[in-house]
Formats: sequence, structure tokens, C-alpha cells
Amino acid sequence: MSKIVSKRVSNYELFFDLSFVLAISQMTSAIHIEPLNWQQILAFITINIVMISIWNNEAYYYNKFGDSRMIDIYSVIFLMLWVGNLALNINFDLEVLANNQLTVIAFNCFLILAYLTIALQYYLKGRKLGFNRVMKFHISFLLIYSIALLPLATTLIPFSLSVFPVYYLPLILPLFFRKELFTDRFNFAHFLERKQLLTILTFGESVVTIIRTYPLTHYPLEGVVFFLGLGFLFVFYIIQTFINVNHHQNASPLLLHYAHLIIILSLMFLTLGLQFIANKAHHELGSYFFIFSILAFFIGTLATSWYNHDFYQIDKKLIGQYSLILFISCFFFYILRHNLFLLGLSLVISTFLMQQTGMRYRRLMREKYNIVHPDPKQNKRDFS
Repeated sequence: MSKIVSKRVSNYELFFDLSFVLAISQMTSAIHIEPLNWQQILAFITINIVMISIWNNEAYYYNKFGDSRMIDIYSVIFLMLWVGNLALNINFDLEVLANNQLTVIAFNCFLILAYLTIALQYYLKGRKLGFNRVMKFHISFLLIYSIALLPLATTLIPFSLSVFPVYYLPLILPLFFRKELFTDRFNFAHFLERKQLLTILTFGESVVTIIRTYPLTHYPLEGVVFFLGLGFLFVFYIIQTFINVNHHQNASPLLLHYAHLIIILSLMFLTLGLQFIANKAHHELGSYFFIFSILAFFIGTLATSWYNHDFYQIDKKLIGQYSLILFISCFFFYILRHNLFLLGLSLVISTFLMQQTGMRYRRLMREKYNIVHPDPKQNKRDFS
């Protein structure tokens, strides 16, 4: 694959990410409903997809056409306003939503405003630079997403589970036009960095949850092992997406996007699981969330291996080793789920083994292809 010049993530994109700190926090707090059933869980997944879709559409715009023009600066500020207020209207209690149309109206109106603002970005940039096929496709899709939401925003259609497919349009529709949308002017390195930043924000919510739920003054052992386990998860993710992946390639971002959708959802469920297992009333459900999220996290992270450097491409043997560790880990997670310390300890061991297995494979591949191992001593000035 040919190398392309990297595009730096702008400060305005980082500023935009701050609105998702509120959204992530709001989602993990609003899901605490009595009783919690599959409908609320489905709603939780759906709202996560909605928020990721907004973020993703804005990331695509900045990747291809965004710069420091005033068009982008002012529009992203308004987009933050819509996203922040959208987050404040997140509610997973379907019975409350059925009887409170104001929340439903506000949520869908702010969602429409978010999509239309991104469409406006494409339109204004098209007037400056000239419209092309990619711009027209994105504008059309964003208008379709907005129009599809109008019956909900105007209460012409009552809110229920049956309307959820409308929120999945940004997830599904681009698949049918991937050649038109994801080849022209796409910068892989920039998009990967954006995905990493969103993942780090989601990790941040998990960090806050562990510290708040398992303070060392009350849970000295549990707080340490859960935090270490999360830390090793983060290390595994960074090694894979920062070191193993070839950042300078001309490749479709679709797999990267859907892999990160799994990663972010898994971290959101991990956050819920960590909260729920500390509560006797929700402990059993929390343990299932915990097991599911760890498994999904590694599946999503390893899916990005498709973009690895040629010499870091994983083989069947490595996949078998990872699978064996995960199978044994999930078994111990299940049988130890009623003991928080042992559950956390098993998380530390499993994540450490996954990390070391990957690092050992990297060393073997570097030796196989006669690539010198990194030596920090040779670059000690860079660390001073």
C-alpha cells in the first residue's frame, strides 16, 4: 500500500470531543433504572450508536475537508451545543418516554440539528472549494437522516422500540456506497488518531467509575486489581493501534470504524458492569456485562489487525493463543464472579497474558524479518 502524508488532528476537533465527555457520562448514569430489562439495554446500545454516528460524520468531514477556516470553527462550536443538549435529554426509561413527549421531541430535534450542521459544513465548504461527488453524497445522507427523524421530532409517530431502526441509518446506509464515500481524499492516519481519542475518552469514564465505585479506603484490594486490569486493557489497545497498525496507508476506514464501534460499546458495558457488580441487586447482570465486554473488547481490538504492518500481520497460531486465553479467562470470570477481588485478579492475569502474548509475537516477527528491536538508550535525548 502506498504511503500518504498524515493530517494532524486540529485543536477544534479536540474541543469538539469535550461534548462527548458529557454524553458518555450521561449515558452511563441514565441507564440505572429499576428494573433494568432488555428493552433498556437495547435503548442503551441504540443511543451509543447515535452518538458515535454524530461523532463519526464530523470526523469524516474534518478528515476530508476540515481545516482552520472560520466555517469550520463556528460550525463545530454550534455542533457542540447541539450534542451537549442532546446528551442532557438521554433517557432509557421507555415508559417515561412514552408519557413525556417533550424529552423525545428535544432529543430528536437536537439530533436533527447536529446532522444538519454537519451537512451545512459540507455545503459551505463546497461553495468555497467547489462541490464534488463525495460532498454531494454526504450532504444527501445527512439530509436523509434528518428527514427520517422528523416524524419523531413532530410526534407524528409515537416513540417506541419499533422506531429504533431509524437511528441505525447512519450505521447501515454508507455500506451501500462505500466506494463513493471512503476512497477520495481519505487520510487514514488522521481517522485512526480520531478513533483513538474517542476510545481514550471512553476509557476515561471507566477509570472514573472504578475510582468512584471502588475507592481504596473501602476496597483496597478490589480497587487495585480492577484498575490494573483496566490499565492492561488500555496498554493492549494502544500497542495494537499505535504500534502494530500501519498509520501511513491508503485503506478503507470501514473496518476500523466498525471495530471501534465494538470497542467503544464494550467499554461502555464494562463501565456498567463495574458499577453493577458492586450492587447486590444488579450483581448477576453486572457480571454478565463484565464478561461480555472483555470478550468484545479484545475481538474489536484484534479486528484492527487487518491494518497492521505486513510484518505484524497475525497468523492462525496467534489467533489460537488469543482464543485459548480468552476462553479460559471467561470461564474463570464466570466461576469467580461472586468474589470481587478474585474477579479483578483474574482480569489482571488475563489482560496481562493477552498483552505479553502480543508482545512476544511482535519480537518474533521483528527477528524473522531482521528488524532491529527498539532501543530507548539510543534515543535517550528524546526522553529528557
